[in-house]
Amino acid sequence: MSVQFKSETITKYHDLSDKIKENLVVEDTTIKEKEPHKAYYDNLPEGLTKKVVEEVAKYNSKFVTAAHIAVAEVAADVFKSNPNVESLYAQLGYFGKNDNIDINVHREKVYQNHLAKNEEDKEVHKYLVMQTAITSSSVKGYGLKAVKDAISEEFASMFNK
Repeated sequence: MSVQFKSETITKYHDLSDKIKENLVVEDTTIKEKEPHKAYYDNLPEGLTKKVVEEVAKYNSKFVTAAHIAVAEVAADVFKSNPNVESLYAQLGYFGKNDNIDINVHREKVYQNHLAKNEEDKEVHKYLVMQTAITSSSVKGYGLKAVKDAISEEFASMFNK
């Protein structure tokens, strides 16, 4: 592959991005890994093993699930004691220093079932509905947004010659 972006924002990541790129293949309109997770595990920081990373991943999954249970139980207490509260927001620290699990909890949500034949089945009521976003802001340095912007600008300049 011939393109290699040269922006100062990007070049500090080339050691790793080049190793990741070696494991990528294009099939029609899809970029895939030749061997899933190979680049990730083969380039872990020194002293960090695949086994440790897998254990952390299992813990993260368990933590996210348990966080939802904890938030749901607290929210249920609030909703039971105060019928005027329709929604709550929870933010829990997660993984990296600046990473969060953001959970919006709604007392009730009404969804439309457009496939229902009976009128009484057209509205579906769900209770204690949670919507989740996991935000990772632990990237140090320029960060992902700056890298995306630099890539976009450099790519555009390839056609403006």
